[in-house]
Amino acid sequence: MRKAFRYLGYIFADCFRAFPLLFAAIIALNGAGVAAAVLEPLLLADILERAGAGAEGLGRAILLYGACLICSPVFNSLFRTCFRTAGVKGERYFGNKLAAFSGRIRLETLENPETLDKFHRASAGENSQLNFFQQTILTLGNLVTCIGMVAVVGRYSPVLVFTGLLGLVPAVLSKLYFEKKLTGMRREMSPAERRCGYLRGLFSDKEAVKEMRVMGFGEYLTGKWAEANGARVQKFREVNLDIRRKQMFGILTMNLFFAVNIGVSFYLMAVGEVTVGAFAACLSAFFRFDGSNQVAIAMFFNALHTYHVTEEYYDYFTIPTETDGQQVYRPFSDKIVARDVCFRYEGSSSDALSGMSCEIKKGEHVVIVGENGSGKTTFSKLLTGAYLPCRGEVSYDGQRTGDLVRRSLYDHISVVPQDFVRYNFTLRENVSLSGPGGPREKAAVEECLRQVAGEDFLLKLGGIDVQLGRAFGGEELSGGEWQKVAIARGLWKKSDIIILDEPTSALDPLVEYDILTKFVEMIQDKTSVIISHRVGICRTADKIIVMKEGRMAECGGHEELLRAGGEYARIWREQAKWYA
Repeated sequence: MRKAFRYLGYIFADCFRAFPLLFAAIIALNGAGVAAAVLEPLLLADILERAGAGAEGLGRAILLYGACLICSPVFNSLFRTCFRTAGVKGERYFGNKLAAFSGRIRLETLENPETLDKFHRASAGENSQLNFFQQTILTLGNLVTCIGMVAVVGRYSPVLVFTGLLGLVPAVLSKLYFEKKLTGMRREMSPAERRCGYLRGLFSDKEAVKEMRVMGFGEYLTGKWAEANGARVQKFREVNLDIRRKQMFGILTMNLFFAVNIGVSFYLMAVGEVTVGAFAACLSAFFRFDGSNQVAIAMFFNALHTYHVTEEYYDYFTIPTETDGQQVYRPFSDKIVARDVCFRYEGSSSDALSGMSCEIKKGEHVVIVGENGSGKTTFSKLLTGAYLPCRGEVSYDGQRTGDLVRRSLYDHISVVPQDFVRYNFTLRENVSLSGPGGPREKAAVEECLRQVAGEDFLLKLGGIDVQLGRAFGGEELSGGEWQKVAIARGLWKKSDIIILDEPTSALDPLVEYDILTKFVEMIQDKTSVIISHRVGICRTADKIIVMKEGRMAECGGHEELLRAGGEYARIWREQAKWYA
């Protein structure tokens, strides 16, 4: 309950921040519409009673009644207009808030499938706050109208109050049942819906479609999607049928009580307990009460359902975010030290790193090698401060990464990740977006690309302002060409440290040698760490760190490690067989 009240506060506070003037206008217009609705039956009764008794002021009463009839739809129209305008502002506000928070989430948590499920549910509820706000306002307005109508009929007979309220019971009970069912189903089906989305996305992914056609398993994937989607649709169908059966019972019961109320009013008029004017007021009030209580109940439970969707949106904001230390990073002058570093991914039963210790001196060109699963890529993420150790520490001249303001460290590090992003931007943007201020002067970008990819690469594309990627009608590059662009992007950033994770995995050995030779020439003033499963690159290194089972197995130079005859020599011999 405390959580619900806290989230309600968040919703209304966020709506106010998103559209403050419209927020006030919406509440004022709703209040004015409710006042007009409550006055309408009272003014009608007053007109009939004055007309029957020949009392004075009939004209004024008719004018007031006409004003209510005219103003009520005007208020409602303005109310809807304000909400449509607020929807545009709110959509932008809540979307920006979700995107900004997602950029601060601890990277480690993205390894957990539950985080992805939460993001899926939060994205579905991105605009639900606006719906909830609207439904709450409409619920309160119609609830006040219902109370006003009950007060009107209560002036003439307490029996009518009892029969009117009794008709609400079945509708409320059935709606409570619906909401419980729908909320449980939505949370239960979240992983299945995300899986359906993933499978559907494979059929619009160029690489996936190419592979499934050539390899001949397109029908199998179609079957998997049909099976997953069929189970999801069947579950929704079963729940919806159950809800509609019970909903019909609630509607029939409520209509029965409405008919009873009209019948009681006729009886009271017939026996002389209420006047014709009072009967007209009761009749108008009952019609208004019936309409308002149905809207109020529908809006209340719509709001309740929407709240649970909105709850998923705000639950997403409980995911741990990247925490900053208090120290501002000072460029290191001596060495980076990893001391007894352990790290485990969320949901994993074993450590990815288990006691990793090493030193990297300023200006050194270090290559980290090891078999797949040895922890190389994980260690590179801890070097950058993107991940923090579960135990142990990584420090730059004694400055522990966990104590640093992350941005101040990131500004001095450049990374070319193994799974680099292929941005559907121009070639110039793809390279220069890593530098402060975005795209830079043409000549410098061209020179950077020339050093990494060669003159022929630029001549083939026809310049650096060519659009890349077929998604927007641009030039498509090969995997190796995209990798060259990613390396150029990493080199473009003015940083003291550069980390390359499998930087040439998509290149053939001859091109790899050429690029890495140029790369070493270009980073003479930097500290570099290259993660690779190919040991051929190790000849250029000042230091080789060999990883095995999440820790350092060996450390030294190429010739030294070959003479030692350990893990490095074994990997060297195994890879040399392919070129013997």
